[in-house]
Amino acid sequence: MATSRAQQLAFAGLQTARVAFYGAHYLAARLAGRESFSAIEKTEHPVPSLATMARAMTELFAQDWKNAEAGLYPAPLNILKEARRALASIDYLRDIPEVVNRQKRHGHSEAMAKAAQDKKLPRYFQQNFHYQTGGYLSEDSAKIYDFQVEALFAGTAEAMRRRAYVPIAEYLEGRDPAKATLLDIGAGTGRFLSFVKSVQPELNVTALDLSAPYLARAKRALRHATRTKFIEAAAEDMPLKDASVDIAVSIYLFHELPPKVRAAAAKEIARVLKPGGLFILADTIQYGDAPEFDGLIDAFPELLHEPYYKTYARTDLAKLFGGVKHAGDDVAYLTKISVFEKPKRNSRKR
Repeated sequence: MATSRAQQLAFAGLQTARVAFYGAHYLAARLAGRESFSAIEKTEHPVPSLATMARAMTELFAQDWKNAEAGLYPAPLNILKEARRALASIDYLRDIPEVVNRQKRHGHSEAMAKAAQDKKLPRYFQQNFHYQTGGYLSEDSAKIYDFQVEALFAGTAEAMRRRAYVPIAEYLEGRDPAKATLLDIGAGTGRFLSFVKSVQPELNVTALDLSAPYLARAKRALRHATRTKFIEAAAEDMPLKDASVDIAVSIYLFHELPPKVRAAAAKEIARVLKPGGLFILADTIQYGDAPEFDGLIDAFPELLHEPYYKTYARTDLAKLFGGVKHAGDDVAYLTKISVFEKPKRNSRKR
């Protein structure tokens, strides 16, 4: 995976273009919802300046390039793929007025009404998170979710997700990927697993998600990949055998879960991991991880319907995941990647 100066320049140009493109969409959403922004009371912590955020973005992309240069994954230079993803812009812009309308009236229960007859879906799931149309229930939501996330993070979401692959690459070094299993909990549309399979095509992967429409899009995204499975289930009740998974990963899921469900899901992860297995949690930064961004943590749940975010932002992760051992953290802009290891069984003395 050797890289060249030309590739580095292409990478820098592509990331700059992504930030400008998705940042413009974020700005459009913010301008449309300026009444909601102005109605927010003064945050407990200072909101970072644009210069501070730009500096952190630059550091994120610099590390992303170093990871590619080190051979952890190919440099992300697929312009055609980026162009195809950009087509969701129309649906995103079309949905902004609906989102703003829900923000104004705090309309976050439409999904609950639509799912009233569906006994499979837990109550916490039946909400319009981010005030998006359809909540996590509809095909419309699944169609624009990835674009919404990129717009929210001004084009940095992909780079933050890629950082979650670093501990996976380190774990697989010297191992046969064809004999290893990776479980993506809350896999959504399969964006992260698609990236993983592009780097490790022989790895056995399972996408687990509670949303049928999102899982359907994950199947579509991974239709050409081999050694893939899909499970429609909740993180707190996974239909998997004990000690059956080598690597588990969860990206941007745990801050969406109520505290009790969060704890139950953490226990399930410890249960399904093999001794010596790895769990990677990639989620929002918490208070104190990057103090300059604590003001954003204050504002986020007020701007977007995130009923469980405040409790997550102050959760002791080492305590929450007590069934596995906390091995370290890596802060990637607005995302924290926390690594946990399940202790190996003590060998019997002879």
